Amino acid sequence: MEIIYVVLDDTMQFDNFSRYVRLLPPERREKISRYRFDKDKLRSLAAGLLIRRVTGGGELIYGEHEKPYLADEALFFSVSHSGDIVAIASDTAEVGCDVEVIPAEKRLKIADRFYHPNEREYVYSSDDKTRAFCRIWTRKEAYLKMTGEGISSDFTAFDTTSEPLTSQIYTKDMGEYSLSVCSAEPIAEENIHISKSELKSLVIQAPFGKGSCHRTRVSGD
Repeated sequence: MEIIYVVLDDTMQFDNFSRYVRLLPPERREKISRYRFDKDKLRSLAAGLLIRRVTGGGELIYGEHEKPYLADEALFFSVSHSGDIVAIASDTAEVGCDVEVIPAEKRLKIADRFYHPNEREYVYSSDDKTRAFCRIWTRKEAYLKMTGEGISSDFTAFDTTSEPLTSQIYTKDMGEYSLSVCSAEPIAEENIHISKSELKSLVIQAPFGKGSCHRTRVSGD
């Protein structure tokens, strides 16, 4: 599994990167144009460039529930962004990715409503409850992105702290953030490759080569 993430600097201005928009497909360019603030435009641009990097710039088509697909690829990937981080995870199996900013302590009460009892126990018994809360939230989001069910599903119906999900989910603490990925197959931690990239580097670097087989499903963003 490959995870690439970009950290956006607060001093970055969209005008300095707007020339890269032309590299993206029409639907992404339109999405960027609808945003009012620079940070939102930059997040969407970064997401588009990460997708381009992983897919090799191939044309995306849209299937059921408006999910994007790339023809003739044996690769699945998922995009997520929160705060200053934009991330993409790609794998040869279905994958979901979620990154979130560590929340304020007042959000802990959400666990009482949306977390499985075992997950609530994990949060409330932790020395760092807000980070534990965020770990679980990203794990649940990553799972739902992997399955394609979306956040309308019953969050309490599955437990990300127990098998089989514990072997399918990888979580990484990243300073003020937590990032989780979920695969349809068990994940071997030694096979996870994480790298940080600069926004400009996504343009300079050659896109990944294309593979064979069926199709790619994109989730997130």
